[in-house]
Amino acid sequence: MNDKTDAEFEAWWIKQPFCALFEDVKDQMRNVWRARGEQMVIQLPDPSTIRDIAYYRADVQDAIEAAGAKWKE
Repeated sequence: MNDKTDAEFEAWWIKQPFCALFEDVKDQMRNVWRARGEQMVIQLPDPSTIRDIAYYRADVQDAIEAAGAKWKE
């Protein structure tokens, strides 16, 4: 994958309790981490249907959350 994805995984990994006990499965966990990012596809609403920017933003947020991703302000 890319360095950013691996850096995100490493940052997450070191925060996990007892991560040192699971070093033998760390590479498998990294593969799962990579795969979750590769499979996420979010279909955004058609911008040509914008009624109002606030409504469009809400529609985009709904699409992101429907895909199982988190929305951050």
